[in-house]
Amino acid sequence: MPNKMRALSRAVACAIAVPALILPTAFGALAPAAAASVSTLADFEGGAPTGFFAYGSAGYGVLDVAPGSPDARPGQTSPTKVLSYGFNITAAGSFGGVGHNFATAGDWTGFQGVSYWLRGSGNGSALQFEIFDGGANSDSSERFDYTITDDVAGWREIQIPWASFTRATDYQPGGAPNDGLNLTTMWGYALPAARGADTVLVDDIALYSAADVTATATLSASTYEVIEGRAAAVEVRLNVAPTTPITVDYATSDGTAGATDYTSSTGTLTFAAGQTTQSISVATTDDAAEEPSETLAVTLSNPVGAALGSPSAATLTILDNDAAPVGPPTGRTLLVENFEAPLPVGSAGAVQVGWFAAQDPSSTVGFASTDALPAPVPADPPTQGNTALSADFTVQSFGVVVNNFTNDTASAWTTQDWSSYEGIGFWMYGNGSGTRLFLDIEDNRNPGSTTDDAERFVVEYTDNWTGWKFQQFDFADFVRKNINNNAPNDGLGLTDVHGFALGALRTPGTQTFYYDDVLLYGQAAEVPLTVGFDRAGYEVTEGADATATVRLNRVATEPVTVAFQTEESAARTATEDLPATQGRDFTAASGTVTIPAGQREATITVPTLQNAKHEVDETFLVALTNPVGAEFGFVRTATVSIQDDDAIDKALVEDFESYPWLFDTEGGLDLALRETAADTGYAGADAHENVLDIAYDDGAKLVRDFAAGQDWSAYKGLSFWYNGEGTGDKVTVSVADNEAPDPGPSDWVQSWSDEFEGPAGAPANPDNWSYETGGWGWGNDELQYYTDSTDNAALDGNGNLVITAREIDPATTDLVCWYGPCTNTSARLISEQKQEFEYGRIESRVQVPKGSGIWPAVWTLGNDFREVGWPQTGEIDVMEFVGRLPNEIFGTIHGPGYSGGNSIGNTYTFDVPVSDDWHTFSMEWTPERIDWFVDGIQYHSATPADVAPNEWVYDHPFSLLTNVAVGGNFGGAPGADLVFPQSLTVDYIRVFQAADTAERFEAKFVDNKVGWRQVTIPFADLRRSKDQPAGAPKDGLTLTDVNGYGFAFTGTGAASLDKVTLLQTLPPKGCVKPGKPCRKE
Repeated sequence: MPNKMRALSRAVACAIAVPALILPTAFGALAPAAAASVSTLADFEGGAPTGFFAYGSAGYGVLDVAPGSPDARPGQTSPTKVLSYGFNITAAGSFGGVGHNFATAGDWTGFQGVSYWLRGSGNGSALQFEIFDGGANSDSSERFDYTITDDVAGWREIQIPWASFTRATDYQPGGAPNDGLNLTTMWGYALPAARGADTVLVDDIALYSAADVTATATLSASTYEVIEGRAAAVEVRLNVAPTTPITVDYATSDGTAGATDYTSSTGTLTFAAGQTTQSISVATTDDAAEEPSETLAVTLSNPVGAALGSPSAATLTILDNDAAPVGPPTGRTLLVENFEAPLPVGSAGAVQVGWFAAQDPSSTVGFASTDALPAPVPADPPTQGNTALSADFTVQSFGVVVNNFTNDTASAWTTQDWSSYEGIGFWMYGNGSGTRLFLDIEDNRNPGSTTDDAERFVVEYTDNWTGWKFQQFDFADFVRKNINNNAPNDGLGLTDVHGFALGALRTPGTQTFYYDDVLLYGQAAEVPLTVGFDRAGYEVTEGADATATVRLNRVATEPVTVAFQTEESAARTATEDLPATQGRDFTAASGTVTIPAGQREATITVPTLQNAKHEVDETFLVALTNPVGAEFGFVRTATVSIQDDDAIDKALVEDFESYPWLFDTEGGLDLALRETAADTGYAGADAHENVLDIAYDDGAKLVRDFAAGQDWSAYKGLSFWYNGEGTGDKVTVSVADNEAPDPGPSDWVQSWSDEFEGPAGAPANPDNWSYETGGWGWGNDELQYYTDSTDNAALDGNGNLVITAREIDPATTDLVCWYGPCTNTSARLISEQKQEFEYGRIESRVQVPKGSGIWPAVWTLGNDFREVGWPQTGEIDVMEFVGRLPNEIFGTIHGPGYSGGNSIGNTYTFDVPVSDDWHTFSMEWTPERIDWFVDGIQYHSATPADVAPNEWVYDHPFSLLTNVAVGGNFGGAPGADLVFPQSLTVDYIRVFQAADTAERFEAKFVDNKVGWRQVTIPFADLRRSKDQPAGAPKDGLTLTDVNGYGFAFTGTGAASLDKVTLLQTLPPKGCVKPGKPCRKE
């Protein structure tokens, strides 16, 4: 469940840690089951269905396939047609796919999932299946997807149950709902290409159910429109193809329309076997009277062989066409484009400027200025010549004519300031075609951009009139439109408008529209002058100066000042980054910055500090306060991520820069971490060097057991800095070498556990757990802010850890989440740098919360995730539960090429809700295999063959996590059944592994010097220890699989330790020069 991608595209499906099902077949695909009911969406026998489209780097055709040919399906006995779909998603930023937009929405609630036949090449490319749920139409519906890898050459049938779909993270239309997969209003589907290049065949896309689905007859919509004088077509449809004829009666009835306005229509529709749609025709009367639009009702009744579904009644509106056109609003206007001059065409670098067309690969768009108009524009005198824009749209998915503002030579992308106007309008000649149309505004771009990353805002309207009409839209009616171009997300500012576009969606045939006199109108309420950062986050290389830009939303006539200060980040701002430390990683900075009159921006510079140590990227904040002359804008606090530039020192075993939680202690031993001053440490110490202070009693031990064996065979010895007291006491240095072979799960013993014993209200044991904090969405658009408060995670006094998600008032909280003031709090605990494990059985007994939108988990994450990122680090989910699927639990792995919606996992389904009782979840993990169990029942396994040709990334140590998320891409939107607070109660987390059998070797040195010295232990001096664990090998010091090391003390005293390092070359014996390594005598 970690990691938010910094750039998302169609090619990078990163619904981070969203477990979807790849059912346990040899192919990693969904195994087809016998379906009692099937409703075909597309069989391609009549070609591509109406509304089918392609986009991006993809295209399609329909092929004839003869039986017995190389492309024939198994068992095919007659000629058939299939879809041929090609794509190339190999270039950075590329995307593409095919899809099917429905003219009317369908109800899929009676089905269990979607199926299709796929003929792949087995080359490892990947396809998603994406469904369009809810909203007013397919372009405003919520996207859910599932990914299939093309790892099989030949035909196979794929079935995807609804539970496997997760909310898409690479694309959601502007205004899309976020209310989970409802299935009641489905507007279409797509097959986006997720990666690779391939040509595949697709056939028989259908809905399926293992049970019989009752046929229902419904109208395709609850409202229809028709222009006066035309006949309305009211579609009636069945949700499933019948095997025997079905009939249903229909009738019209008066509303505000009467007998003089339309012809009454009654009758019976008969659906033949296999037929799913019929149409009712209602004729209307064309009169010359100007009148309001009028309505009538169309009603279904008396179905035979089916039930009535919803809607079974609809309102039909007759649109009057006799009123004279209403022109532009009176008052203040500004003409933007009247098409009287030639349309400029050019480029500014890689960006087209002036006028151009864009469309999906299945569509065509043409445009030109013309004076051959179907009728004069009402605003122009009949005797005066006039030129307008003519645009021809033949559109399957989308087509658009774009005007990117430019200069006189069409060589630069220029801007206009529309911020003082209320709205935009234009004359348009309509055809009454019912085509959905849209107007885009291209607002501001990122500072310094050389690409088309203009933020888009859109308003839609319908071609439901004939002749000229002045269309006008207040700017308040526009909504943000995400086209995955890395645009700013700072609202419709209108101070830097880069252009506009006139578009159409799915035209019936070719439609020619005419446009004229694009103008701005009205006086907008004065937009306050605002000041803020020009972006939410910056990056800087360690040691360089970070520069943050403070920007006004427009040029001011007076200077604007704002105070700023740097701050340490208390919460996480990204999965990989850790908080930076003031004075060690960056220099504190504060002051006031002034933006002079007539300018829009100024910069803040913050020095960062260089060191020679490799560390993860670290983040600090720059916050603005006390603006003078302006209000705060969109971003008042920005993050600065310091990018580390130091190479990993592979010979460095331990540097003690953080508390050594991974060390075990025996006997009387107190540890403390201390930062040394530059003049009090050892020779060569960093300016900010942490060392470990040790106070010991006789016989005390400090031991580090490695979660995974390390290969030290290329080194000659072990070196470390030691600050002694010169007591003459001996210190024993031990090395745990190789172990006996792992006996397997049946002989594993408990190696660690947290039983969560302690008083009620106490936090989780800090020796085992850290509380992660923050509200940045955690890669999944989650709603909660994770806190370190015991209100959200604490012991209950009965041997349990209770993680509680709570609802808070966003109007009163100081907690800020990615979407604004937070609505929920919860907790997330991680054992990073405290407990880590490679292989074994991880087991947890828990009782999960309930309610749609709740998402608890017990899981593991690779311990190198801050270095390599997610999903390269690997993730193993021991248990995930989402409240919207109350009877199911998930076990999943995520790795490179199979993460998020393409992860490999399975579910176990209970007969009753999971939350009704306690359950024990476990995962058995070996180098060759991972198995998942619930209450002792195995329900899933994964092996390297299942992820091939991708990498198996589970042969290294992992940390433990447990948390409760709210909402998110997999958790889904909180439902009405989610009542807060909700808690995950954890009885225990236990780890079982092979018993410790590592062979021990040791050597001694004497604390014979006061102060710091560098001690070297040659491996040749190590001797086999007298005390050995049961079953230890006796094969000599191999150093190829070192399992740990440690120190044992004699006497009572104190010492300091730092920089444990492997040496490839041994120094000469004795301390030859100060600061040089000293071998023991």
